[in-house]
Amino acid sequence: MESPMDKVEAFKSILSNLGSNGRHLSVYIGDSVGDLLCLLEADVGIVIGSSTSLCRVGKQFGVSFVPLFPGLVNKQRQFNGKDSCSWKGLSGVLYTTTSWFALKMEMLYWAIRFFDVKATVTL
Repeated sequence: MESPMDKVEAFKSILSNLGSNGRHLSVYIGDSVGDLLCLLEADVGIVIGSSTSLCRVGKQFGVSFVPLFPGLVNKQRQFNGKDSCSWKGLSGVLYTTTSWFALKMEMLYWAIRFFDVKATVTL
């Protein structure tokens, strides 16, 4: 992709190809200012690392940055048995994590804790 606008158009195109039955939860993972539009378009936008320029620009537009694991736990509690596919983006909240490894561990714990997934971890 050449520009942030190219990225967001491609992302929207992918989402539109999924249909409109409301059963999809979109996740976008990015690490730079060029990913900001897609991160905000997704139902769940996850920022890897600590890009100061991404945080600075996001905060200028009212975006909140919340640590991933506690943020997802709080969001999951809001649903309390309701359909999590009703979780829609454009909330102005992005979730942060320090690395791909941290993301993997946080998602694995979340899956085990909330969805009773049995997993084997290979490091």
